[in-house]
Amino acid sequence: MLKHLAAPRPLKGVPVPISTLPSSTNETTINCRGIRASLTESGRNKPNFALSSSLQSNLNSSQPYQKEAIGKMGLEHFNLKPTKQPEKNADNLFEGRLLQGGLVFQQNFSIRVSELDSYGKASIRALINILQESAFNHFKYAGILSDDFGSTPKMKKRNMTWVVSRMQIVVDSYPSWSDVIQVKTWTCVSGRNGMRRDWIVSDFNTGETLLRAVCVYVMMNKRTRKLCKFIDEVKEETKGIFMDTDDPIIDDNEDGRKLRDLDVETADIVHTGLLPKWSDLDFNQHVNHVTYIDWLLESVPHWILESQKLSSITLEFRKECGMNTVLQSLCSVARDGSPKCEGVELEHTICLEKQSHILLRGRTSWMPKSAQLETKL
Repeated sequence: MLKHLAAPRPLKGVPVPISTLPSSTNETTINCRGIRASLTESGRNKPNFALSSSLQSNLNSSQPYQKEAIGKMGLEHFNLKPTKQPEKNADNLFEGRLLQGGLVFQQNFSIRVSELDSYGKASIRALINILQESAFNHFKYAGILSDDFGSTPKMKKRNMTWVVSRMQIVVDSYPSWSDVIQVKTWTCVSGRNGMRRDWIVSDFNTGETLLRAVCVYVMMNKRTRKLCKFIDEVKEETKGIFMDTDDPIIDDNEDGRKLRDLDVETADIVHTGLLPKWSDLDFNQHVNHVTYIDWLLESVPHWILESQKLSSITLEFRKECGMNTVLQSLCSVARDGSPKCEGVELEHTICLEKQSHILLRGRTSWMPKSAQLETKL
């Protein structure tokens, strides 16, 4: 999705806490539970949410819904295309909204100067922070966020919080300064003890899909630092916002491959001496999961950072991290972008510098900055 500000070493078995989509010869059309998606030559699955006019009109309707009936609908029943706010008052443009009886949360964000990278585009860090903000706002607007961030009232009583286990992001296009983006997010149960949250981010003015993301959370006891069960009390408390669907916005066909552990011998680049800063800690007194992405990028070859843009990232968090820890970021080039390869692909591992404890493993894919990522909806 708290007593100590420092942890002498990562704790085994605990993920990082939250602060936390007629074909031609080059395109295959896939229909999955009402969602029409195109699989292009590059293997990147783009969603096409073609929904009935009645569902489109219902998405922004203010009429009451029966949550029990809505909760049984699949993802195909929800219009996830961007919808412009009806209010003329600009102050309402960025106000969050609960849709479909609270199952879907929508909010617009404006890209600020401080969120830009060296090329004038929103950084991946900024975009993930926006995803995180919308997730918290969903709980807040639904009235189930306690004053203990990351927890519902019943979770707070039991010293429980959500922590990130796995995250996957696919970026089709990066917004620029002052662009208004629209975020829609929803959540559902993942396995026996997990929660999955999906996001789709679109350009508010054009409707173009910019980004899709999926994150899986599990529960952790904040005192013992151990994972715990998704208890019935919390299930009852959160059932009003949990959608009954198995359709993630990003499926395993896009990048469901197993992530590989790297070590000093198998890595092409090793960046040592990474130290958590005080500002890296979140309210759970851990290094926030967004900082891990910064560390991951530290070991990316400069020629890739200068000529390529990040198009997808898959992360698996293994252990938490506090202060007084020295880390290293390992990177291996799986595909170098040569004519024989389809783009650039890197493998990543973040671990303790003098031990074998792995905190994170991941994979990133890159596309040339000059290339226009086509989106076929």
